[in-house]
Amino acid sequence: MELQNDSITTMMDFRKKLKNFVDERDWNQYHSAKALAIALNIEAAELLEIFLFQPDNFIPENLDSLTEEMADVFIYLMNLVNSLKIDNFTQIIKKKIEKNAKKYPIKEFSAKKYKKQ
Repeated sequence: MELQNDSITTMMDFRKKLKNFVDERDWNQYHSAKALAIALNIEAAELLEIFLFQPDNFIPENLDSLTEEMADVFIYLMNLVNSLKIDNFTQIIKKKIEKNAKKYPIKEFSAKKYKKQ
């Protein structure tokens, strides 16, 4: 299976590709939920490190290191989903977006309501 572009590659495509990658290397023994959650946070910290001590509007000239760290975060998240055998993660995301929409209604939480500090 070859991953394509964002418009045609599904969440399941990523999950299968990553499952095969892990299985081929016999890494499941290292992929406990705890280990993957820790690794996910380490990768997220590496992503944050790129922005450390930079102004709020900072965007790196070369996006390679930024996008690699973003990919690492996504990969570890998908490996965690696979490790926990969570079915239909897309529906979980959809439900969370809907929950957030109710929790933060536009009338009360529009950016227009807040002053930039």
